[in-house]
Amino acid sequence: MKARYREALHGYTFAIGSTIAATWFRLLLEPLVGDRVPFGLYFLSVLLTAWIGGIGPSVAALVLGVLAAAHFIIPPDGSLLVEHPADMFALVVYSMVGAVLIALFHQITGNQKFADRQSKENEQLAARLKDADRCREEFMALLAHELRNPLAPIRTGLELLERKGLDPRREKSIRKSMRRQLEQLVRIVGDLLDVSRFHRGHLELKCETIDLSRVIDMAVETVQPSADEQEHKLKFHRPRDPVYVHGDHLRLTQVVSNLLGNAVKYTPRGGKIQITLESTGREACLQVIDNGIGIARDAQSRIFDIFTQADTTNTREYGGLGLGLAIVKYLVAMHNGTVDVHSEGPGRGTRFWITMPVAPPPKSPLADSGEFDISQTVVLPPGTRVLIVDDNHDAAETLASVLVFEGFATFQAADGPSALQSFDNFQPQIVLLDLGMPGMDGYEIARCMRRRTSTLQPRIIAVTGWGGDDIRRRVMEAGMDHHLVKPVDMGELLQVISGASNEPPLVTR
Repeated sequence: MKARYREALHGYTFAIGSTIAATWFRLLLEPLVGDRVPFGLYFLSVLLTAWIGGIGPSVAALVLGVLAAAHFIIPPDGSLLVEHPADMFALVVYSMVGAVLIALFHQITGNQKFADRQSKENEQLAARLKDADRCREEFMALLAHELRNPLAPIRTGLELLERKGLDPRREKSIRKSMRRQLEQLVRIVGDLLDVSRFHRGHLELKCETIDLSRVIDMAVETVQPSADEQEHKLKFHRPRDPVYVHGDHLRLTQVVSNLLGNAVKYTPRGGKIQITLESTGREACLQVIDNGIGIARDAQSRIFDIFTQADTTNTREYGGLGLGLAIVKYLVAMHNGTVDVHSEGPGRGTRFWITMPVAPPPKSPLADSGEFDISQTVVLPPGTRVLIVDDNHDAAETLASVLVFEGFATFQAADGPSALQSFDNFQPQIVLLDLGMPGMDGYEIARCMRRRTSTLQPRIIAVTGWGGDDIRRRVMEAGMDHHLVKPVDMGELLQVISGASNEPPLVTR
């Protein structure tokens, strides 16, 4: 503010000084020019003032020049009165031309400033694009690294399992390792999809009244094997009373699992991880505390940004894409909550805490149990016919092998026409249908199956790599009953097939 005042004072002082200088010099020229050209030097004063001080001081210089010319140059001398019409006309012309000059100078200066600003913005944009391109390259390299990490032991494990004479204990260990790596791959893909859905506004919550203690129990169950492997002491300080919130059980479990997974990952072997939960009456406060590697103070403000990690070393000892905490922030915000972090610095542990509005207890004690009523399940008899429609032969074959092992009768089809022919001949009770196939896609096949008969109404389940609410809507409109995203958990698939799934059907007939 003071600088602006100083700049204005400097401009108006220059206007006064330039007018005085123009008047003095014009009076010096009086013996040579007489009363001719009375305003020439004042034009120069106005232009210099416009250049130095801007539009306000230049207007002041114009007014001062009119007064000075009328008083010192135009007869009668020593008076502001202008008697001759020609002098009055010249004074008016000077005033108008001076105003036009000021306006033009102001426009030119404004255009120059705009051009300079645009040039600066272009430079900044070019720098941001360069940084974005560099970040993209780094992220693609990081993504390739993180995908190759689990793929390598899966490939090696498959080669070992193909060998004869493998020790059973060794075989069991290899299968366990392959399952862990597969779960890591699924988690990476799921995180990428979650971030994409959130940015596009396609991530929706299925909210109900739930007890946060049950959410924490499920999250602990998820990360407990990893904690045991690292010999961590993982303890949940359970509150005496339930702490109810209105939220999505699955997504809140994902939030707590991400925080616990981070604590497990960034805490050296044999560490301590604690979870606390309490209610203030208006808010629920959940904390995850560890004695791990900690976070530098200058990094704590950026830790929830996408692709940001606590481990910034070149060795990348802890791995990951830096998506977990960004997803936590997104999901907590969608629940009208906040998440924050505090660490005393490297090597001094970390504390994350989440606050959310509490909700009144549910009317039914089973409303937030997260369990299905076993009396409502439908157990299919042995030999139930399942038609598998998938253009990926390996995917269809492995899925059929699992279902045959569970006692189902299966038949496979690789395209739309053969699927419809098999539907007529095999008369399946269950159809597992891929969506993205050449020729007829899964939506069209499902519609054709629904139109083919009014008596046989099989349960049609979309088993596809396409996820999201838009896909679920299209699946429902095509007449399918359920939507499962690959890679499918076999336990969940068997529950959906038998009708024992917690997930409600997409359509009700």
